[in-house]
Amino acid sequence: MCAPLDPFAPTLSFAVQRGMCLALLGNRVSDMACLMDTLAGHLPRLGGEILIDGQDRSMDTAGQRGIGLFSPRDHLFAHMTVRQNVAFPLMARGCDRSSIAARVNETLALTGLDGRAEHTPQALEPQEAWRARLARLLVFAPPVLLLDDPFAKLEPDDRSTLRQVLARLARAQSLTMLLATRDREDALLLGDRIGVLSGRTLLQTGRPVDLFDNPACAAVAADFGDANTLTGRVGTVEDDVARVHLANGCVVEARAAEGLAPDMLCTLCIRPDRIATLFPSGRATADPEEGTLPASLVALHHMGDHIRLRFRLGDGQEILVRRPPAQSLTGLEPGRPAQLAWPPVHAVAFPFRGEMS
Repeated sequence: MCAPLDPFAPTLSFAVQRGMCLALLGNRVSDMACLMDTLAGHLPRLGGEILIDGQDRSMDTAGQRGIGLFSPRDHLFAHMTVRQNVAFPLMARGCDRSSIAARVNETLALTGLDGRAEHTPQALEPQEAWRARLARLLVFAPPVLLLDDPFAKLEPDDRSTLRQVLARLARAQSLTMLLATRDREDALLLGDRIGVLSGRTLLQTGRPVDLFDNPACAAVAADFGDANTLTGRVGTVEDDVARVHLANGCVVEARAAEGLAPDMLCTLCIRPDRIATLFPSGRATADPEEGTLPASLVALHHMGDHIRLRFRLGDGQEILVRRPPAQSLTGLEPGRPAQLAWPPVHAVAFPFRGEMS
């Protein structure tokens, strides 16, 4: 499946390989819902193409495109049983009764609803209602599934369970899926590839490891990778390594992104788990070595799977650091001086575009 759509942005062009999931991670629900409705045929297409297996389906009606839309905006029919809800798409397509019954039974078993088939939606738990809506979509086996923020309004435990259910179904049925979500965990656990959206602009598409380690811009590094961002001016660029002069007077190094040049303003991005911390003995801060940042500890929180430290630099800007929970940080209190450092390969300096201003 490939879909460039002019109403969103000239750069919004993406492809989903058969049997794979592309997760679009965005920050605006309305934009993602509009994209999904346009692909499904429920909103007019103002430009671009929608290709499925190489055929342009953009002129087809919603029911002819071979695209199924799963959205929390769609509800079960309250006056029908689960079985009748699941059978409805096949009845609307004029399928014969015997094939409808067989396909509905198969889909109910696949989604774990065979024991709830004769219940009405009012009698279902939230997880069961979600499974029933998914079964109603899967029953007619659309070649492409559009998942519009599928876990919205669910409790955390239900969200976790149903995410696993969907992942198992996707593997078992080799489903081709386009997932739109605001939740990074949804994207990481379900997406074979992830596209990072900023409003209606697709910033980067790639495997999760590519987005973490080689972000295309500061917005991807910060929004997807949780990177700290520091504004500075480039001193020199040698062998793809930039020396960056920060506002607090320190000089640090980072990989130079494409287009970076000397004397240019830049945004330096460094992930919290890539920062090394040194706490000098005593309360006095030793003169920092070049490439290190003097800072003071503001807060320390044990988060279970990591320890979160918040530092303040001399110019008032704050930096987050994550350390393994096994690391001994006893005796640390707010106000403790520290020095922060990282290898240049773990940070990236991008030409300043104002994203982080």
